[in-house]
Amino acid sequence: MQTILMAEKTIVVALFLAALIVVPTATADNIETKGICSKNPATKVGLWGGNEGIVKDISEAPKRLESITIISNYSIDSMEFSYIDQTGQKRSAGRWGGPGGTAHKLDLGPTEIVKEVSGTYNMFEGEICLTSFKLVTNARTWGPWAEEKGTRFSITAPTGTSIVGFFARGGTKYLAAIGVYFNKL
Repeated sequence: MQTILMAEKTIVVALFLAALIVVPTATADNIETKGICSKNPATKVGLWGGNEGIVKDISEAPKRLESITIISNYSIDSMEFSYIDQTGQKRSAGRWGGPGGTAHKLDLGPTEIVKEVSGTYNMFEGEICLTSFKLVTNARTWGPWAEEKGTRFSITAPTGTSIVGFFARGGTKYLAAIGVYFNKL
């Protein structure tokens, strides 16, 4: 299945367990194609950002996020997170991206879920990378970190789901792109 992104008032539409996902994103003067594939029981959506670096992904299907650490300065240098997989095991992923930056860690409460991830990506020091990042949970807003410059993206969990994990493209200096996993509540 493919998702088509078009200029300005872009809408990403995907089939998610018989429900329609509508994810707004912003500007792109040309049409881009973003992949969507299903990793049962979690659904994988993205990547948003640049093409630098190596794709980073998790090996076990996620069920719930426990913590997220964003490392940033003027851009998003890297990220790491911990999650509970479908079998109940605690897993860790990252550090994906470069070595610099200041760490900002969010420990999610026992009933707290991530409902939205947003940010920007742009050219920074010769690489297209994430230039800002923000998380919205059912309890609080976290961020934005770094500088909100460039192309905006926003990924909102459909009703009855939450964002439970990430995959990314990590450059040598920065986090180039990010995607998410959705799972039913």
